[in-house]
Amino acid sequence: MSPALLQAGISAGSALAGYFQAKEETKLQRESQRHRNAILKLNSNLKRNALELQEIDARNINRDIDKQLQLQSMQAKAAGEVSSAAAGVSGGSVDAAMRGLERNAMFAQAARMRNTSTTFRKLGQQRRNINVGEILGEDRTVIPGPSVGSLLLSMGTAAVDAYGTNTQFANPALNKFFEGRK
Repeated sequence: MSPALLQAGISAGSALAGYFQAKEETKLQRESQRHRNAILKLNSNLKRNALELQEIDARNINRDIDKQLQLQSMQAKAAGEVSSAAAGVSGGSVDAAMRGLERNAMFAQAARMRNTSTTFRKLGQQRRNINVGEILGEDRTVIPGPSVGSLLLSMGTAAVDAYGTNTQFANPALNKFFEGRK
């Protein structure tokens, strides 16, 4: 076996080994990218679940406060009616006192609604931030893999180089030309 053929075979084998190594590295990089994106989605879903629980708690608290305010309003109104009846008072002053109690109850309900609205706006903004963070955090880089064309090109180049360095041309002018280029 000629040294040129042996060196060409070694070079082609080296190129082939490099191709398979690059192919395996690309596969590992893509799998790592998929794993990072899956973890990002998992974390985002956990944050969304925590927000859902906060929304449920906010609804329950809102409902409980609403019931409590209604109960307080009814108790205040009933106490006012009982007090006015016990005192034997009726007329405009009692009506004004009742309207005052109703107005206070309406102000309390309005404050409850403002607080609830603020809480849900904050939770909605947190949800949007989670969604944007997930979109911006996702790794979408293209991981290029080795191509068969580049493998064949490197094998061919290696074979030609090995053959050219180990072969003397029959034409002395070509030998002088290539020796001058080395």
